[in-house]
Amino acid sequence: MEIFTLDRSNIYYYEDYIGEDFYEKLETMDFHGLVAEEELEAKAGIIWRYSDDNTSLIEWFRVSDKEAAKDVFNAYDEIIRNKNVKESHIVIPVSQSSENKDILKEEGFKVRLSESDDIIVTLSELSAMPLMKDRKIPEGVKLLSEVTEEEFKKGISRCVAAGKTGLCENIEDIPMKYFDEDVSTCYVNGDGDIAGFILFHVLPSQMLSFQLMVCLDKDVGTILPGMMRRFVSSMEEYYYPDVKIILNRHNEASMLLSEKLLPRGFGIPVYVGNREENH
Repeated sequence: MEIFTLDRSNIYYYEDYIGEDFYEKLETMDFHGLVAEEELEAKAGIIWRYSDDNTSLIEWFRVSDKEAAKDVFNAYDEIIRNKNVKESHIVIPVSQSSENKDILKEEGFKVRLSESDDIIVTLSELSAMPLMKDRKIPEGVKLLSEVTEEEFKKGISRCVAAGKTGLCENIEDIPMKYFDEDVSTCYVNGDGDIAGFILFHVLPSQMLSFQLMVCLDKDVGTILPGMMRRFVSSMEEYYYPDVKIILNRHNEASMLLSEKLLPRGFGIPVYVGNREENH
């Protein structure tokens, strides 16, 4: 069994193994990874990031061979020991099989069944929300296609200054075209400044993913639902009713909106694990 370090110079070899949606995510985040191979076939892999509090966040794990998994974790343990990591966390979908859960337990993780921050809904479900009974759009709510790149950048800078970056770590470096401009919405205030966004990105799997949901205007209770109405109405023009949208409850705004609009929406079932690192 050979262990290879994953980085930007070789990660493209493993695009199919990693999966198209997560692979694309790697283009916008710093990461560390390992993969175990036998006879040129990947048998196990792990990708993680470091947080500021000496914690490792494992964001992807795949295994088809238990011995390969042990080899990967042995290499991982040595790396994080040198980084003085105090604790490791991992979240994996239940759909990846219970075998992965058992392997994590063997590696010392305390594992429990939980609910992901991600909620997956269809457009038809959004169209049926009580919010959509009133289709009134507040003045100033526009589609992203109706503003310039310069206006967009200035609006993003205001969000970053306010500590609102959504799911994009380097959102100031991401061009406007990364987002679906025909359905993403923004709010232009009376001064002509963008003071709110609901931004979506089309994943390789063709699902739409919320990337940023923020309103810097004091009238959040009117503007945020208005941007949502504009988004859903535009989606109805461009997409089929069964298209899937991923809402990640990553901040207070998205959490409150999901509770208000989708009270029966449940996150994807996941296994959550943590392990103290006693070096």
